[in-house]
Amino acid sequence: MSNLFAVVFSHSDVAILIKGSTVKAEYYWWKREIKTYQSIRDWLRNHGFESWRKYHTYYLHAVYKRRERLRHYYRTAIRFLARTMHEMGVDEVFVGYPYLVNQNNGNEYNANVWWFNKIIKWLSEVLQEYGIKLNVVNEYGTSRQCSICNAEHENGRVKRGLYICELTGIRINADINAARNIAKRVGYETPTPRKILSFIVTTNGIKPITPKEGVTPETPKNETRPTRAGKEVIQQRLS
Repeated sequence: MSNLFAVVFSHSDVAILIKGSTVKAEYYWWKREIKTYQSIRDWLRNHGFESWRKYHTYYLHAVYKRRERLRHYYRTAIRFLARTMHEMGVDEVFVGYPYLVNQNNGNEYNANVWWFNKIIKWLSEVLQEYGIKLNVVNEYGTSRQCSICNAEHENGRVKRGLYICELTGIRINADINAARNIAKRVGYETPTPRKILSFIVTTNGIKPITPKEGVTPETPKNETRPTRAGKEVIQQRLS
């Protein structure tokens, strides 16, 4: 299951994951709809049927709906993150950006599903409402580097969502590992996360993913706002 956002803090051992599986499911559902209307439209037009115009309208509507549905998911997740960070006393955010990802490792996920430029623009605008500064950091190499021992393990990410330090054997969520490396890149050390709060973005807002124990996690809050608020790092995932 892909993560839309992975978040670590310099002043807390709590990390946040927002799952992006609903975004991918929505994209592929509308992709099938668009393909169906397009094929029917083209067949009718090639055989001289005027009804192709009706299916062209369906096709355009499906393209519009896919774009708007994805935009809704992203904006919902961004608003939730901004509000959560404000409540935790964060005053500055560092977000990883995959420069040249389309040229070096382009695929359908990072070209069509994940809207990196738009997401960062929207994130900047919403964070500004809460008085939080946004900085963009080149995340190249942060997925290979180990946040435990600082070495680069080519085979550290053994499977989706899991990173294992080859020297210590410590296991860590792969996206959290990358987010911690982004923090180090800008000069901040983040505590090893002892608690990961997982959420999923839905059409009705952000919902917590209930642990097996049956306890619904709550967004962590500080008792008092620190004089110099902590820094937060966000890792956007590619797959």
